[in-house]
Amino acid sequence: MVISLVVYALAGMAIGALTGWLTSLITKCGQKGLLKDGFLGSFGYLAGFIGSISVPWPRNTITYRLEGGTEVSSTMNSYQHPERVAIAIAILLPLLRELYLCKKRKASQLT
Repeated sequence: MVISLVVYALAGMAIGALTGWLTSLITKCGQKGLLKDGFLGSFGYLAGFIGSISVPWPRNTITYRLEGGTEVSSTMNSYQHPERVAIAIAILLPLLRELYLCKKRKASQLT
């Protein structure tokens, strides 16, 4: 369990650092804070992963009849892929930070 969380944190750090770097290249605001973007991505990945697992999502229950009149119920939880939520948050946090810093730098250059 702990090893998987460390691996997820490293994956989130790589995703966050890559997202922050790409955002700084696109916005042309400088490439500062790559390590902070990595930590934001790592935090976002872990928070999204743990958060999507711990949220009490509604259950999907399907009931159908077989030929002999027997009813079969199948229940499935809605949080099958918490990695998708985790990746989205790991991308979103560094992206928002870089866009905020870029807007702040451009506003300070105008005054």
